[in-house]
Amino acid sequence: MAKLISGRVPKLNIGISSYSENQTTLNVVGISSFSNIVLNGSVSTGTTTGISGQYLKSVGTGVTWASFPTLRTGNVFTAGAAQTSFTVSYNVGFVDVYINGVRLTDSEFTGTSGTSIVLNESCFGGETVDILAYNTTSTSSGGGGGISTESQTLNDVLGLGNTSSLGMSVGVITATSFVGTLTGNATGLSGTPNISVGIITVTDSRLQSVSEKSTIVSGNTVSLVYNTGGGNVAICTNPTGAITLNVTGIPTDSSFDNRTINFTVVAIQTATGYACTTINLNGVSRTVKYPGGVVSVASTSSHDIFNFTGINTIGSGSTTANYQILGMVNGNFK
Repeated sequence: MAKLISGRVPKLNIGISSYSENQTTLNVVGISSFSNIVLNGSVSTGTTTGISGQYLKSVGTGVTWASFPTLRTGNVFTAGAAQTSFTVSYNVGFVDVYINGVRLTDSEFTGTSGTSIVLNESCFGGETVDILAYNTTSTSSGGGGGISTESQTLNDVLGLGNTSSLGMSVGVITATSFVGTLTGNATGLSGTPNISVGIITVTDSRLQSVSEKSTIVSGNTVSLVYNTGGGNVAICTNPTGAITLNVTGIPTDSSFDNRTINFTVVAIQTATGYACTTINLNGVSRTVKYPGGVVSVASTSSHDIFNFTGINTIGSGSTTANYQILGMVNGNFK
C-alpha cells in the first residue's frame, strides 16, 4: 500500500507500494479515490486551464473545458407576404414566437421539428417576427429552459417586441378582456367593433350620424329593457285601449344615483286614439304627470309620440320608486 509523507514529493505512483522522495509529479494509476481535496493552484485538462466562467464537461472519454450555453437566443425576421415558415434552431417546447411584439400562444404555431417554426396564419408582409429559443440548461434554481409564461407582463413584452421610446407597435390583438386602465387613442378602428365603456367625458363631441334601436309591438302593452346608452323607443301599432309601458332593467346600484331616465312610445293610432296612461318601472307602478295634470288626449288615425322623463327627486338609485315621471305628447302626425 502506498504511503504519503510530508515534504517534497516530485513523483509518486499510487497503487505501487514503493515511492521515492524529492519528486515533483504525482501519478495516479490503478483505481483510487480522493476526498476533501484542497487545490492551492490551477487545474488543467490537457494543456489548458480554460477561461473564466468555463466548466469541466465530460466527453465520454475524458473531460474538456466548456462554456455554459446562453439562456436565450433571439432570432429576428421581417416577414414576407403570405409567409408562414421560418427556419431557426431551437429546443422543442422551449421557444416563444412574437409578431410585432405580441406573443403567440402555442396553438397559433407549430414548433415540433427543432429547425423551423410554422405559423397557422399567413403574414401580411413587413411584420417583425421574433423567435426566442431557450436552452434547456438553466443557470437558476428549479431547472427548466424558459422565462416566458402566459402571464408575462407588458414590460417583458416591450423588451422583446418592436418598440420605440415608451410605445409599442403591434399588429392584431385578440383578448377576452382587458384589466386596468387603457389610455391613448383608438384611431383606425374598422369593421363593426362592439365597445362597452363606462362614463366618457369629452370636451368636443362631433357625431356624423346617430340612430337609436326601437322595439315594435302590436297591441296595448309595451315592454322595454332599459338601455343606459339609448334606444329606449317603442313603436306601438294598432292599440285597442289605454297603453301600458313596462320598463325593466333599470340599474338600482349606487352608480345610478342622481340620474334621469328617458323613454318614448310612438303610437300608430287607428279610428280611436289611445294615450299611454300607465308606466311600470322594474315592476313599480309610477303615475305619469302630464301638463296641467290632465292625461294627454290622443289623436285618431294618426301617429302620436309620447315622451317620458324620469327624474330622481331623492338621489338614490336603489329603487325606481324614487322616480317621478313627466310626460309630454306630440301628436296628430298624418
